[in-house]
Amino acid sequence: MRFEYILICFLMSSVGLKAQDQALYTQFFYNKLSYNTAFAGTSPGTELTFIGREQWLGLKGSPSIQTIQGNIPLVADRVGLGAVLKRQHIGLTDHYTANLSYAYHIRYGDYLIGLSVNALFGNTVNDFSESRLITTRPVGMDPALSGTMEKATYFNAGASLLLRREGMYVGFSVPSIANRHLAFSDDDEILRGDRVRFWHLMGGYAIPIGAEMLLNPQLLLSYAEGIPLKWDLNILMDFGDTFLAGIGYRSYNGIENGWGESISLMGGLKLSENWFMTLSYDFGLTSLRQHHNGSIEFAVRVYLGERDLRGEFRSPRFF
Repeated sequence: MRFEYILICFLMSSVGLKAQDQALYTQFFYNKLSYNTAFAGTSPGTELTFIGREQWLGLKGSPSIQTIQGNIPLVADRVGLGAVLKRQHIGLTDHYTANLSYAYHIRYGDYLIGLSVNALFGNTVNDFSESRLITTRPVGMDPALSGTMEKATYFNAGASLLLRREGMYVGFSVPSIANRHLAFSDDDEILRGDRVRFWHLMGGYAIPIGAEMLLNPQLLLSYAEGIPLKWDLNILMDFGDTFLAGIGYRSYNGIENGWGESISLMGGLKLSENWFMTLSYDFGLTSLRQHHNGSIEFAVRVYLGERDLRGEFRSPRFF
């Protein structure tokens, strides 16, 4: 598969261009802060998570994502801070973001209601010096490609709401409220025009099976104006807080009819009392699957502090 094929795919897809800050994750249960910042402070202690994703293996220029996130409870069940640092590489573009959040949680009976605001800082770089780029005219002579490097930095803000109790959660969020980023610098007008505003609704429930196992179905709905509703469903089985196994399904939000975008297999392992690792592999369902070898995603989470002997640390991995 030649590099220009994936470039054409992204240039012809307004969804891909406008939504480049909406990274795609299979293991959204390990990456809730990216979708709903009201999860800040829901862990019993500071948690750090690294997630790496390689989408459409074997297809040159396909998305590659690396994420580091921190979840810091300042006051137990009351105040939390969150941070998500992300790098995305797609074709000629590198996109860096830092999403900082503050969450406040209010108890109402058996429930905790979390309210959060977040500040998003981003930097986008288009590198037209890429040696594999094919154009009809030299880059310097093409009016659509004004230089060998284009850069822009910007700001946006969002808000989130979270309702949770033991064994369940429901969250609603708008990660970027403004439909146009506030540009700090944009000499090449990379940020021109409006962007797509995404809305996320996610929920999960823990179903005890015997004394040692939990069944965790979790659903993520994502919607933006002009884009069909996309939904991700993961069904996970937690075996005694030691092993994790599950399957996932992602619908397709393009114009192609079919069975969906992908199905996934997931597995996880407790490496030690404070370290957890998960791995997932996506099998493509669209016609694009003929040109790639699936997608792989790897996550590692570390809990900084004493592990709660009552087992309360187990639930926040998902809730």
